Amino acid sequence: DRFRGRIMFPIFDINGQVIGFGARVFKEAQKKETAKYINTPQTLLYDKSSVLYGIHFAKVATRKGNQCVLTEGYTDAILCHQAGFENTVAVSGTALTSRHLQLLKRYTENLLLAFDMDVAGQGATKRGINLAESMGFSLKIIKTYEGAKDPADIILENPKHWEESVAQAQGIMDYYVDSSFAKFDGKSPSGKKEIAKIILPAIKRLPNKIEQAHWVSKLAEKLEIKEEKLCILPKII
Repeated sequence: DRFRGRIMFPIFDINGQVIGFGARVFKEAQKKETAKYINTPQTLLYDKSSVLYGIHFAKVATRKGNQCVLTEGYTDAILCHQAGFENTVAVSGTALTSRHLQLLKRYTENLLLAFDMDVAGQGATKRGINLAESMGFSLKIIKTYEGAKDPADIILENPKHWEESVAQAQGIMDYYVDSSFAKFDGKSPSGKKEIAKIILPAIKRLPNKIEQAHWVSKLAEKLEIKEEKLCILPKII
């Protein structure tokens, strides 16, 4: 009864054993006040914070290609696999956790994130990124085409576009800089302040001092201010 009137998604563990289910309402039922997705309640076998949807299908391709694409939903992962992008898994509506990352580290330390990335918000996503960086992962961001909501939309339109998006994935700092300057006015004092609030903490998290110096210099140049005026500079270098 819990899953009545819903499309079912079996959830497998790393060995291909079914350990739970996700379920999505049909379009007709969406008019009612009900959750779009529901999952099997947490059990000894199924814990959403440690399970990656599709990992048993993706693990060989991930290890072979030495990179893994992380999406947010079941259909994103399914469409990616159907289009031949078999190194794809989904976090299935939960934040990226240390247990997810420990599982992924068995196969690769290179992650391509296809999440909803609003650098001024999305606290859970940013925490996941910070956690992955602290665990030594190399991260890139897959930018979606304008008007496309998620990987499934892009692939349904044209799988070639998704292939291009993956190939053009940006480094995390490049993404932060481009997104911040697109969102705020880098010429106005208030815009400069908001941009610095986003980018400076990310620079501080970089483990390499040379990289930190590079991004401080680049940010100062783009904001058209002197490096020493960046208040966090003494704490970084």
